[in-house]
Amino acid sequence: MEDVCTYQLIHENLANACEYVKNNCETTYINLYALHYCTLEDNYYLSMPIFIIILLLCFFLLSDTSNRYLSAALTILSDKLNMSQNLAGVTFLALGNGAPDVISGIVASEDSGGIEFTVGSLTAAGVFVTCIVFSSVVLFSEKVQLTKQLFIRDVLLYLITIVILMLFSLNGKINLLEAIGFFALYIM
Repeated sequence: MEDVCTYQLIHENLANACEYVKNNCETTYINLYALHYCTLEDNYYLSMPIFIIILLLCFFLLSDTSNRYLSAALTILSDKLNMSQNLAGVTFLALGNGAPDVISGIVASEDSGGIEFTVGSLTAAGVFVTCIVFSSVVLFSEKVQLTKQLFIRDVLLYLITIVILMLFSLNGKINLLEAIGFFALYIM
């Protein structure tokens, strides 16, 4: 089934975009298309600040929720299992952070064009976490201290992984041996 609620299709029907959005763009939560095209009458100067505020609110709620629940649970779990915070961070925190991305990637890969979407979204999520989240934590936290050797190791392994992913994707397929290689890189 073809998606009828896309930016291109809405702009093909721009004369009656509000009516098109009402008839074709149903969502479960907030219909941002209806907000933009109907309520704000396709006014970007009103829509963009509202969307930016919504985005910032979502980031705040996500960080507050993870701070209250995920971090507290990880601290208790690592204490009960006598794990170092570094080991808990690279295992449990990575699992908690990456599980939604992996699950959405598995679901998206069932579609014919989903593999490209999956690789792109997972790579983009990794780059976002590495560049934005990590640097924000280092900038705004007084307690975080980096070990130069570990930081360089992690950055180099991440770059190597991205290069290997690009090389493996040249043929359009990732076989079992390549997947095992990625898992081995993760263990390193």
